[in-house]
Amino acid sequence: MTPRAPARPRPAGNAGRPRASAAGTGGGAPAPDPDGTRLRLLQAGRARATRDGLRRLTVRGVAADAGVNLGSFVYHFGTREAFVSELIEQWYAPLMARLQPTADDAAPPLVRLRALLDQLVEFLLAHAGFVGQLLADAAAGEQPARRFLSSMTGRHPQLVLQVIAQAQRRGELPGREPPLHLLMFLMGAIGAPVLALGAAARGGLLPPPLAAQLLPLAQDLPSVRRRIDWALRGLVAGASP
Repeated sequence: MTPRAPARPRPAGNAGRPRASAAGTGGGAPAPDPDGTRLRLLQAGRARATRDGLRRLTVRGVAADAGVNLGSFVYHFGTREAFVSELIEQWYAPLMARLQPTADDAAPPLVRLRALLDQLVEFLLAHAGFVGQLLADAAAGEQPARRFLSSMTGRHPQLVLQVIAQAQRRGELPGREPPLHLLMFLMGAIGAPVLALGAAARGGLLPPPLAAQLLPLAQDLPSVRRRIDWALRGLVAGASP
């Protein structure tokens, strides 16, 4: 049986807050926002990015969607690039705030790994459209997207790799394989179908009858959780002498 995930601790204090933008104030804190203009701009930007991609995002379009003038955008963010960078960080911050306590939990490594994978899958399914656009944005040369992806080694993959290595040291996972190889296997079995089939369906590359059969299997949460169980059982069996 695959171990059950531990209870998910709630982040305390300021954990998970997006990094403050220096735009608009010349310092390290965001400009004052008593009427919620900054938040409306970020929400409008995320909606546009999910629908059309960051690469097609314009300052004028975001300001119009948020119901504010261009001067307000400049006051809060300064430049389009600063806005896009903060938008990405604000979107991503809650994931790290959720994963870090799980990675630091006192539960056995294999239990924590199962919980981390479950949390990652939930986030991916909830934000599959944004993730797909983010990858396409980076491929198209959108610099904030490229910088974000290039910084990924110090983000959530590092947490998962640390827990995999701990499970290997306890003999719970195959110890001769690099942790990165095990992570590649897990992501290929669990996350790749969500992204690849979703992108193929959005791009019209799958015949509709086939998409109707494959997408529920790829993106239905219980189905994805079964793939997590299958993948971990296979790795655990591979660790047996």
